Amino acid sequence: MESMEGKEKGVTRQHTFFCINKERHTASSKVIDARREEINVFGQRVRGWIVTTEEPVIDKDISLDESTQGIMPHRDPE
Repeated sequence: MESMEGKEKGVTRQHTFFCINKERHTASSKVIDARREEINVFGQRVRGWIVTTEEPVIDKDISLDESTQGIMPHRDPE
């Protein structure tokens, strides 16, 4: 079986959210879609944006030995 150590693959995930300050919440993201919207929040109308962003996510395959032996490696963010 091939060694999985150090093998990583990049993927992206999309996030859709409502905000009132589009520039603040999308400064470090790739914006896929942004549209003005007015929503009802506790009986009050709030104007803002419905934004969809796409961000890279790193998936790392961790071998069984690595996950069950010794301390967690320092490169594991969780």
